[in-house]
Amino acid sequence: MSTPASPLPGSPGRVRVAIIGAGFSGIAAGIALKKRGIDDFVIFEAADGIGGTWWKNRYPGAEVDLESHIYSFSFQHSDWSRTHAGWQELQAYLESVVGTWGLMPHVRLREKVQSVTWSDADAEYTVQTSSGANDGSFTAVISAVGFLNIPLYPAFARGANSYEGDLCHTSTWREGLSMSGKSVGVVGTGSSAVQVIESAVKDAAEVKIFQLEPNWLLPKGSRDFSPLERRLNKIPPVYKWRRWRLYLDYDIRQYRSSHVRADGRSNRRRKQASIDFMHRSLASRPELLELTTPSFPFEARRTVVSDSYYPALLDPKVCLVPHGVKELTRTGVVDANGDEHDLDMVVLATGFDAANYLGSYEVYGEGGIELHDTWKSEPQAFLGLMVPGYPNFFMMYGPNTNASPLVHFYEAQAAFAAGVISKLGRRGRTRARLRTSAMVAYNEWLQARLQRTVWRTTDSYFKSGTGRIVSQWPFGVTSYILATKCLRRLVVRFS
Repeated sequence: MSTPASPLPGSPGRVRVAIIGAGFSGIAAGIALKKRGIDDFVIFEAADGIGGTWWKNRYPGAEVDLESHIYSFSFQHSDWSRTHAGWQELQAYLESVVGTWGLMPHVRLREKVQSVTWSDADAEYTVQTSSGANDGSFTAVISAVGFLNIPLYPAFARGANSYEGDLCHTSTWREGLSMSGKSVGVVGTGSSAVQVIESAVKDAAEVKIFQLEPNWLLPKGSRDFSPLERRLNKIPPVYKWRRWRLYLDYDIRQYRSSHVRADGRSNRRRKQASIDFMHRSLASRPELLELTTPSFPFEARRTVVSDSYYPALLDPKVCLVPHGVKELTRTGVVDANGDEHDLDMVVLATGFDAANYLGSYEVYGEGGIELHDTWKSEPQAFLGLMVPGYPNFFMMYGPNTNASPLVHFYEAQAAFAAGVISKLGRRGRTRARLRTSAMVAYNEWLQARLQRTVWRTTDSYFKSGTGRIVSQWPFGVTSYILATKCLRRLVVRFS
C-alpha cells in the first residue's frame, strides 16, 4: 500500500476549502489538497458514510464495469480479489484510502449541502447545509457530487400507488431486501439492470425483464483472480504493468474519437464483436436475437458489458417483455401493451437524471446569479471544471468529462483544482476566475467535435433536454490530462 506523499515545496497562503461529496472524486480532491500542503478543508457528505456511488449502490450483483486495477487511485494499490470489483470491495478500498490519508477528521457525515453562495465583498463562499450549522466561510469550493446521483423514477412510480409488493430503485436498495423465491420484475436493460438480473436468476422463482429498447452489449470478462495472480499483483512492477496496459488500451481505443465515430476503426471492430457475441450466445433462440438487436448506432448510448445477461435470457424462469411499464397495480404492473403481470417485487433499474448537473443544491456566483440560471438547461464548463462568473469554484466529474478510465480523470481534476487553490492567498490573491474567452473558444471546439460522434444521433442521458451533449468527453484520458496541466495558467486569471 502506498503512503501519503510529502506536501509540495512552497506553503500556500491561508485558504479554507469546502468539498461537497465523499465519493471517489471527493476523496481525490482531499488528497490533492493535502499534497499541496492545504489541510484546512471540510468534506460535506449527505450519506451516513463515505463512498459515494459505492455507498448508495448496494443492489445484488453491483460491481464496477471497469477493471479493478484501472478503477483505483494511482497512488494506492490494493490486493484485488476480482478483475472487476464488487461494491463491497470498492467500499472497503475507499475506506482504506481515507484512513491512509487521514481524511476522516475532515468529513462531516449526514450534512447535505443545500446552497453555496459567493460574497463579492468578502471574496469568500458560505455553505448552507441541512443541519443549519454555521460552518464559517470558505476560500474555495470543490463540488464532487458527480452526475449520476439523482435517481430517475419513471412516471408510473412517482407519488402514491396501490402496489402491495416490494418496489425499489437500484440506487436505494434497502438492507435485507431479498429476491429469494419471489416473482421479480426488472424495469430496464442497462448496466444496473443486467447486474440485478444475474442475481435474480439465481434466487428468484420467476424473472420478467421489461425492455423499452435493447442495448448494445459486450462480454465483460469478469472473474476471480487466481491465488497466483494475486501473489503477482502484490509485486509493484506487476501491478503497475497491469494498470498501464489497461490505460493504454483505453487511450488507443479512444484516439481521435475512434470509439464513437461510425467510421472509426475501434467503433467498427467493437460493434462486430458485439454482434458476434449476441449471435453466439442466442443462436438457439432466434426470436431473442430479434428482440435484443438495437436499432441505434453502436456506442450512441452507454454500451452494456456483461457475461451473464444473454445466458440469463435462456433460463426457463426468465421472460423478456419487449415493452415498458405504464402503471402499477395492487398485485404487479401493466405493460405498454396493456398486459398485466403479477409480481412480488419490482426493481427500477431506470438510471439517473444525469443531465441535471449539481441538481441537488444551488450555487450563487458573482452578482448573486445562480449557476443553473447561467446554464439555462445546458450545463457546460471549461474541461468540466470551471465556469466564468463563479470564482474559486471547481467541479469534479463536471459537464463533458464522462469517459474511461474515470479515476484518472478524477486525479487530473483534483490536481487542477488544488493547483489553482494553492495560489490563492499569496500576494493578496483572493479570486481565481476562468476567462470568458477561454470558455467560449473551448465550448465551440468541443461541440464541433461532439457533433462528429454517434452520440448526436440518438436520445440518451448524454444529452440535456435541449439536445446538447452535456456529459461526454470524446477523446482519451491523456489528452484531457495534458489539457489540465498545460492550459491552467492560460485560462485562469487571479486578482
